[in-house]
Amino acid sequence: MKLSELGKGESAKVIKISTDIGMKKRLVDLGINSGSIIKLERNAPLGDPQEFRINMNSFAIRKIDAEKIIVEKLLEEEKNV
Repeated sequence: MKLSELGKGESAKVIKISTDIGMKKRLVDLGINSGSIIKLERNAPLGDPQEFRINMNSFAIRKIDAEKIIVEKLLEEEKNV
């Protein structure tokens, strides 16, 4: 599933980032890389951008960029964000 498809409060494990090198570097600098656990905190009023959290770091990314990140939704007992 795509990161942009997560519901509020849901967590997922990042599987793959499918974007150009420049954007991939920016996402990795934010802590988004394969194996990271990411949680959707909230959407902006019009749905874009989306606010996510990895560990204790919160950040917002555009929905178009979140669509390029493939994730696997975590079960309740797997969440540790």
